[in-house]
Amino acid sequence: MSHAHTVPTDRSSPLSRLARWLQARSFALTPEQIGITEGLRAATAVALMVTLALYLDQPVLSWAAFAAFWACLADPGGPFGVRLRAMGGFALIGTVLAGAISAVAALGHGWAAAVLFAALSICCLSRVYGPAATQVGVLACCVAVVAVGYPMPPADALRLSGVFLLGSGWAVALCLVLWPIHPYAPARRAVAAIYTELGDMTAELLALHSSGATQDARWKAHAAEHRRAVRDTIERARAAVGRFSAGRGAGRDIRRALLAAIEAGERIFAGLIALGYDLEPHAAGTPTDADTLPLRQLRAALVRTGRQVLRSAPDGTLVAYEAEVLDRVARPAYDLVGRVAQVCAQALADLTRAWAPPVDDGALATVPENDEAPRRRLTPARALRLALAPSSPIARHALRVALVVTATYAVTAYLDVAYAYWATMAAVVVMQPQAATTWPRTLERVVGSVIGGAAAAFLAVALPTPLWLLAAIFPLAAATIALRSVSYSLFVTFLTPLFVLVADLLHPGLNAHGEGIALARAFNNTLGSLIGLAGCLVLWPEREPKGFPHKLAAAVEANMRYAILVVRAGHTPYAEIDAARRAAGLASTAAEVTRQRMVLEGRRRKAHLDEAAALLETLRRLAGAATVAWLDERTIPGPPDARRIGYCEAATARLGALVRGVATDDSALAREGEPPDDIARAVTHVVQAAKTYAHAMAADAKARA
Repeated sequence: MSHAHTVPTDRSSPLSRLARWLQARSFALTPEQIGITEGLRAATAVALMVTLALYLDQPVLSWAAFAAFWACLADPGGPFGVRLRAMGGFALIGTVLAGAISAVAALGHGWAAAVLFAALSICCLSRVYGPAATQVGVLACCVAVVAVGYPMPPADALRLSGVFLLGSGWAVALCLVLWPIHPYAPARRAVAAIYTELGDMTAELLALHSSGATQDARWKAHAAEHRRAVRDTIERARAAVGRFSAGRGAGRDIRRALLAAIEAGERIFAGLIALGYDLEPHAAGTPTDADTLPLRQLRAALVRTGRQVLRSAPDGTLVAYEAEVLDRVARPAYDLVGRVAQVCAQALADLTRAWAPPVDDGALATVPENDEAPRRRLTPARALRLALAPSSPIARHALRVALVVTATYAVTAYLDVAYAYWATMAAVVVMQPQAATTWPRTLERVVGSVIGGAAAAFLAVALPTPLWLLAAIFPLAAATIALRSVSYSLFVTFLTPLFVLVADLLHPGLNAHGEGIALARAFNNTLGSLIGLAGCLVLWPEREPKGFPHKLAAAVEANMRYAILVVRAGHTPYAEIDAARRAAGLASTAAEVTRQRMVLEGRRRKAHLDEAAALLETLRRLAGAATVAWLDERTIPGPPDARRIGYCEAATARLGALVRGVATDDSALAREGEPPDDIARAVTHVVQAAKTYAHAMAADAKARA
């Protein structure tokens, strides 16, 4: 006899729930990327330079502390050669810029503005060489805007260059030689986060299923937040692994193992999407322990697999055992829960085979690489020529940054603003190629600066002696670097008191207690951030390639294509269906991100975002119905249903134009008719939601006319 059991709750951590909440509102929080070891290493680099400056009573050595901190920020992770080029390149560029700009700035504000404009224009062109070079270029811009605030005669400027080389060289040696960290640790954390998110998604599915709730708002939140969180986590992991070239030897094996883990996560994610769609309307009644056993075992397997992914040498036998237990538990269950559990067990079993040491090159070649399409490699010279073309967005962005930051310098110099370089530095780091990505960064910079400034003022009063201030610098530097990839707001929150305390410690004559420095830091960061945002909005604003209606139409078309491939059943290879499912998820996520940003911008009514939200919700249901059909054993044998395919294709042919607001005759949809199954009903709902959105847009356009 079966018996009822206690209803489980969502056991995801508060930090994970907060990350999903912020992610749904277009603000990134990736707790899996907390780098404690990286933070401790950077804190050691900075604290030693600050201690040396205090011991020798040489405030100019504060530049060595800043150089060490910036060099740690320039570390992109990955293989030794990539890190050496990035960190070593920054050390050399920063050394030249620090001395040269300081010497030229001593000639007057006009010369300073001219050399600052030239340096920023050149450094911002580094974006053409990829993310690591972009980071080096931004940090080099920071060196330039700080150096212009320290005008010195040539001899002292040369000394400044030496100090910068000392600090940055020390950081490079510490990170690459004295205290190396496994180069693939960030990528492993990113991939392991997939299994953490999948485990949280499974736990919430289990809680909702056990509660017996039907058509509840919690199901909608689950579909919206969890599916988007998992999709974003998978794509972040792909990007983290994709930054490392395949190479040879151990690096190649590690990369293939991580790609195999991402592939297994994709398959498990598909199963959970199907479960979420199938369980919602049938959740009435309290399930028994036997009903929920496959889900409970799946969650346990996901947690343990995630732990193995984090290890440099994962134990495939443990994961294989979890897969075997999951398969054994799932076999007696003939419902969708059991079938999904079997699919997940097979995915984990395949993962363990991919982790097995290859016997020879032929055996290794059987592991799917799952790389993106190979990209044409450009020589550095050709890439630079393309970046300098008049129509190049990189060249426009470089010119925009140079103009805005130079203007900020001129204004702050005219007003004689204390610590003016904090304003120019803020303008540099918040300005992004597109205004849509600049304003969230501006908001995060302002909020982090205000909170960090308040914390710095408190610490400056609470820790009045140099020894206590020095003791506070170490944990602040550690937290700043450890959180740099987690959240920009948190990064700035800890960065602000770090810079304030270092300035207060090494320049005590400027302000005896530090409150003034903290206030100047908060004010200047806010000023520079707002000026940077205004520059992105006024000077050649780079809009998103496609507007919201086009993104919504792309989401409709991608989800409809996925449904069409599914109803063709055995005529479509798995890889094509898998790629279509991923494309549908990415397109829906892109539309959701844009919609949420427009809500925050106060454009809810103007863009009919409520109708768009309803359409996006129906697209999630369509994807769920298609995934259920894909997993359903009844859809595999026999020829595809031509009538159902015809209906889906007819809808696809018209919905994209309908959503974009283009006049189209959608009456043919009714003539096609639709078979009475889940996919057809989901398509019908998409059609109705799209018509509602299109009619609202048309009515609004007519009213404006």
